[in-house]
Amino acid sequence: GGISFLYGEWMLCAILLCLFDSATAQLAYSVAEEVDKGTVVGNLAKDLNINIQQLEQRGFRIVSGYAKKYFEANLRTGSLFVNDRIDREELCPNLPKCSLNVEGLLSHPMNIYRIEVIITDINDNAPSFLEQIHVFNISESSSAGERYPLPLAQDADTGSNSVKAYKISANEHFSVDVSSGADGTSAELVLEKALDREKQALIKLTLTAVDGGKPARSGTLQILVNMF
Repeated sequence: GGISFLYGEWMLCAILLCLFDSATAQLAYSVAEEVDKGTVVGNLAKDLNINIQQLEQRGFRIVSGYAKKYFEANLRTGSLFVNDRIDREELCPNLPKCSLNVEGLLSHPMNIYRIEVIITDINDNAPSFLEQIHVFNISESSSAGERYPLPLAQDADTGSNSVKAYKISANEHFSVDVSSGADGTSAELVLEKALDREKQALIKLTLTAVDGGKPARSGTLQILVNMF
């Protein structure tokens, strides 16, 4: 009898975990990625209106369908805390929202509480370019105002921590025009002053991509302008 009851209880848990994504969480918390293990996410006992003594007496536990046990409950304090490293970019690459869904279980009688923990992004990645050097072959007869698309930097962080600006090293011939849209931030190299191959056949520039984090992180790319 006891074994079949427990089996039925866990089967119900498994079914509910499968349905969790389409259900509304009863509790919603948020925590930043990469916080230390042991960081308190919220007070389950208070938010679920459960007496702390009942948590231990009724065997409260956190279950999930993830390979790692990201969260655990402290039965003495009633708090939900971080139990494993949380890397937002690993869990939700390139997604604007990232959340982990778990369930809190009480036995005798059985109660199931759906819990959503939103993982907020920190600026732990710097912008980077896929190449170290990019070459432009530009005719010295090119007119001022001509534009050349620049390589875009990649940044694993999202939202305000993604790439927000591009800058070019000081020079007399080129500027950078940056535009932002739904697909992110892009940039073009703009010819400001006519080129003279006899004076300078090769121009070396440094393109810097800067993200919106505080403090900001950046990555660089060497630009070579070869005149013909």
